[in-house]
This record gives sequence, structure tokens and C-alpha cells, in this order.
Amino acid sequence: MLFQVWIAVAAVLLAPVAVSAQSWPSQPMRWIVPYPAGGGTDFIARALGVQLEKSLGQPIVVENKPGASTVTGTAALTQAAPDGHTVGMLFDSLAINAAFGMSLPYDSEKDFVPIIQLARVPLVLIVNSQLVPMKTLPEIVAYSKANPGWFTFGSLGPGSPHEIGFAWLKSMSKMDGLIVPYRGVNPALQDLIGGQIKGMFLGVAVADEFIKAGKLHAIAVSTKSRLKSAPDLPTVAEQGYPEFDYVTFYGLGAPKGTPPEIVERLNREINRALQTPEIRAKVDPTGAEIVGGTAQEFGDVLKENMSKMKKIISEAGIKP
Repeated sequence: MLFQVWIAVAAVLLAPVAVSAQSWPSQPMRWIVPYPAGGGTDFIARALGVQLEKSLGQPIVVENKPGASTVTGTAALTQAAPDGHTVGMLFDSLAINAAFGMSLPYDSEKDFVPIIQLARVPLVLIVNSQLVPMKTLPEIVAYSKANPGWFTFGSLGPGSPHEIGFAWLKSMSKMDGLIVPYRGVNPALQDLIGGQIKGMFLGVAVADEFIKAGKLHAIAVSTKSRLKSAPDLPTVAEQGYPEFDYVTFYGLGAPKGTPPEIVERLNREINRALQTPEIRAKVDPTGAEIVGGTAQEFGDVLKENMSKMKKIISEAGIKP
């Protein structure tokens, strides 16, 4: 009798979750992007939202919540009801902010349910062709050491992945370089073209037209292996720094407690959407590489990145 009572109680407790998963989504969904509207990740979120509306049968509203190096939008995600109707973008900034030891309104490792890794973005060290005639990284490093203050590097703001990547390279190579923070890609890129700064890390496709025009020159790619889209461009690792392997990424997560059945359905639908010609046409020109895969695989990426960022920030002596 006691066993039957426990079975009945368990059925009652589990019923709301099961019903929720079966009837989901029952209302419009929120997709939180912790960056301003108009950026690359916002662009991709909206494109994916259109595809998911078709398969899920509910409107998807993209909410831009920028601020505090993505903390504002990420905090909003953790505060949402874990019913599958709110999802949000997760970036490598999740690990960067945690590695800095910042006082955060959430636990970077426990307050999220990973859904899927959407894309990875290899970075390329780009320089102004007129001001930096060198063609290799060792030449730039040697010249910067001999001429302190000469190399000025544009970052996308303090604590941005682009700045972390350069700070790590600077620490490894012992090169001399001044980091100049900007409020986004466009103002930094315009100053690079105009000669106010000499170099910066960028997504491979962002500066493509200026490289072809001869205004900018690509020096090295940040990933361990060369890019399929630029097989002649050597890596940082090949040019004397074998440990250097750095890539930014973004994916999708949900608040802790979101039912696994909903996470599984979302993962399946997004994997399907990522393979559509419409999404590939949006993503490929940005230089991002579509990833997809399981929720567990994205969870492993987040864990690995937490460990890696702590190591990089500690070795490079980067301060928040």
C-alpha cells in the first residue's frame, strides 16, 4: 500500500513537467541577446527565430539586453521562468567574467542549461598595410620590441574576447603593444583603416573587402589549424607560439530547471534549422563556422572554456 501511495505522489509531482513538455510551446518565446540590436549575433538570432517559428508554431521575440560585458542579458536569462519559453545566447564572455572573479548575479557554471552551440568564430590578426609593412608575426613582434609604443591594438572593449586574445599573445611573445578599447567592431575597424591604430583581431570575413583592396593585411589566424576559407594564412601557433589556440563562440542556453524534454526538442529543431540554406546564407558571410551538435557537447565546451579562460587570464596577468 505504501509503495502505491509513493507511486501516486510521484505521478502527481511529475505530471506538470510532462504536460508542460507535451504542450510546449504554449505562448510566444523570448530569445535574449546580451548585445545591442544590429550586431552579428543579433542578426543570426533573428534569422534562426524565423526558422523556429515555422517548426514550433509560436512567435519568437528577440530581446536585446546589452550591458556590463553581457552580464545584464545573461542575468535576465537566469531570472526567467524555467518553462522553456525563454532562451538566451551564451558566449565565451560567460567564462571570461567568471575568470576575472567578478561579483556576478548568477553562477556561471550552475545557473544555465546548455541547449546547443550555434557557431565558433576564428579570429584573424589584421594590420594596416601602410603602417605595418611586415608580413609575419615574428617580424611584428621583433619590431615592437625594438620600438616600444609603436604597435597599437584595437579591442572591442575591456574584457572582450578580442582583447583577451591579444593580451595572451602579448604575454607569450613579450611584444610591446598598447591596447586601445572601442565600443564595437565598426569604430575600431574604421580607425584601423584610417591608421589611428595598427592592428586588431577580427572575424575572418569582416575585413575581407579591405584586405582585397590592399588597405589591410592578414597576419595570422588564432585557431590551431588553418582555415578552409584561407588555407594560405598561417596560424599564430605556426609562427612560434604552439600553445596559442583561441576562438570565440556562441550558443543557446535556458534557465536552470528547464525540462530536459524541451531542451531536447529545441536542440533537434535548431540543428535542423542550422542546415537550411537560409541560415547558411546568413552565417557564412560573417566568417562564423556553424557547429550544432548535442546539448551535452555544448555543455562540455562551456566547461572547457571556463578552465581555459582562468588559465589565460592568470598567465597573461589580465586585470578586469
